[in-house]
Amino acid sequence: MHDAADYIDEIKSLLISAPFVLDVEILREEAIGNDGLYRLRAKLADGTELQMFERFSLVEHISIVVGKYSFHWQQGNGTLLKRWDNAPHHPEISTFPHHIHDGREENVMSGAPMNGAQILKLIENMLL
Repeated sequence: MHDAADYIDEIKSLLISAPFVLDVEILREEAIGNDGLYRLRAKLADGTELQMFERFSLVEHISIVVGKYSFHWQQGNGTLLKRWDNAPHHPEISTFPHHIHDGREENVMSGAPMNGAQILKLIENMLL
């Protein structure tokens, strides 16, 4: 991986090749050297929608360090299924700031740090 644009291209490639993704809409994409962010929306084959956001940095052309993320998975009517994020508003969670909203905004549980590739694999395992 040479720069942030390569990482964004990798995420887009994973989405395009995923058998459960019907359509992808790029809402925002920025890559300046090793720093970048993307925001996109994917329509999934089961009628759900996945909204993905990551702000990240590429370190020594080897690893991605995600600074901020939110992966929001919802029904077609907008009802939340799950959201994985690291917004610092739940200090009571043992994995602070990483957490999951499960089914409802107020149903918050601990969660591991996530990135776009991990979320796509997790959702694929739940759907297939």
